[in-house]
Amino acid sequence: HKSEYSKSTTTTMKITQTAASFIVASAIPSALAAGDDSTATTLPEIFSLIDIAFPMWEVDADGNRIEMSECTVTSCKWNPFYVTKRYDGLHPDLGGHPSDNDVKYAFFASSPFAGQPYPGTPHHCPMDAPDDIKAGECPKIKTTSDSSEQGPGHVPPHISLAALTWGAEEELFPMEDMFDYDNHECRVVPDVLFKMIRNYFPRTEGEKVDYPPPITPEGGDFQYEFPSGNGLDKQEPPYAAGPPHWCTEEFTASGHWDGVCPYVFEGPDAGKYRHPHIAFAALEVYLANKHMPAECAVTWLENNPDFLDPDRVTTDTPFPMMDADDAANTTVAHWVGQPVLPWTYVSGDPRPGALVMSAENSASLISVGDVEVPSGGDDPTPDAEPDTTVGDGDEASPTEESSAISMTGSLAAAIFVAVIGAISM
Repeated sequence: HKSEYSKSTTTTMKITQTAASFIVASAIPSALAAGDDSTATTLPEIFSLIDIAFPMWEVDADGNRIEMSECTVTSCKWNPFYVTKRYDGLHPDLGGHPSDNDVKYAFFASSPFAGQPYPGTPHHCPMDAPDDIKAGECPKIKTTSDSSEQGPGHVPPHISLAALTWGAEEELFPMEDMFDYDNHECRVVPDVLFKMIRNYFPRTEGEKVDYPPPITPEGGDFQYEFPSGNGLDKQEPPYAAGPPHWCTEEFTASGHWDGVCPYVFEGPDAGKYRHPHIAFAALEVYLANKHMPAECAVTWLENNPDFLDPDRVTTDTPFPMMDADDAANTTVAHWVGQPVLPWTYVSGDPRPGALVMSAENSASLISVGDVEVPSGGDDPTPDAEPDTTVGDGDEASPTEESSAISMTGSLAAAIFVAVIGAISM
């Protein structure tokens, strides 16, 4: 098995080939039906899995919903023109998707809903921090040992997506070990997932782990980031490395949390951004349904019906004042709003009972003794330095690189046509 992700040319080639095969599979939805004869080593394209685990409503050419329909556990639809995380964790009709906490992503290292700024994100502000504190001044938890009280700390979801994808393809663990319905329902056993992570992204004891960004082959070659390195006026491929949030130059210069800026909302890929934690949850649903079809359905909501409970304490994080707040909150016009300057933000009240996937919770879910890592190192301490990667914790695109992203929908279509042509010969 591979362990040196950054040094293996073979690994890079394999991941790139895998990404191409994923794109081809996206055009063959019939292969995704429950009970199909594919194996764990022939995973369908991830966007296809997202559309099955999170069925999408129909939209017009501008991304607006065509028809409202009843939302039940078995009939609810989600927003396919996804451009803001503002309503993540709230009712699907508002246009958001489940949050990292909602999908119970084990290694999110979330901040609590205790009334401090940026609750439910990886940014940990002091409990008495003022509302105008910048997210970069509230560090993410980055530990130097997996055996610390805060476990591995924040592991970006795209890392777990990559590890689960490669681990399933290579059959690192039998499905019987990957799932334990009595304890974890339709989610991968966190301890097994952690072993997959360390198999591909090892830690040197006493040091922090420098995880590669999602847009790189080493980071999983995730195709649905659409980073904004070219600037707000160039929302089209080829994309340049940067955060997936498309902010104005003025707002970027302010240093405030770019996680409130919209995802790609113009051009050929408008609305196509998808969170890596949503992709990860969709892959979990797919694998769980294949292994335990009697217990685990093909959609995330059927496996997590409590999400629609009107009494559920929601996991959405507060947004600042936006320039489109006057538009109806179920419209694209509202969703693509930009943050107003000066920064006007209210942290909100504490939310007792909100689901929080904390670092301490992560530590309780893993058995570090079984993970092979070099010995030695100092006592673990969380990262006390301000984290300048503000984002929303769901991605970590580099901001200093200038490499462009070349895999686009047109290339995917070309690959698909070629494959179909080969099949028909």
